[in-house]
Parts: sequence; structure tokens; C-alpha cells
Amino acid sequence: MEKNMQKGSIYGFFLFFAFSVLFVDYKIVTPFDSGYTTEYIYVYDYIVSIIRYSVIGAFVGMFVGIGVSICKKFVS
Repeated sequence: MEKNMQKGSIYGFFLFFAFSVLFVDYKIVTPFDSGYTTEYIYVYDYIVSIIRYSVIGAFVGMFVGIGVSICKKFVS
């Protein structure tokens, strides 16, 4: 059970890291009367948000690993 938790949390961390690099916005676009204004987020804030989502993914992966190990016990 512990091995499934470890593998699930590692896979969840890297999977959510990849998705957060793809989908977390690094700029804020604000429309006004005749155009748009673009503000870029500081690198530190961007990295912290990516790591925050990755840690959440690690916890999700850990719970999935627990669920897989419990299902394996009932099936065997």
C-alpha cells in the first residue's frame, strides 16, 4: 500500500506540474475603451502557483494510490 501511495504522489506531482505549466496564466489582459493592457505576473508568483498546483496533484495522486491498493485487496 505504501508503494502505491508513493508512486501515485510522484506521478500526480509531475502530471499536475506539466498541466499547470500549460494552463496557468502568466499574464493578465485587461480591456479598456480602445484596446487592451497586458500585465505580466512576476516570475516568483508564477512559480509558486505552479508548485501549489503540483503539490495538490501529489495529494490527489496519493489518494488515488490508496484507492488502487484498497481495490487490489478486494479483488484478490
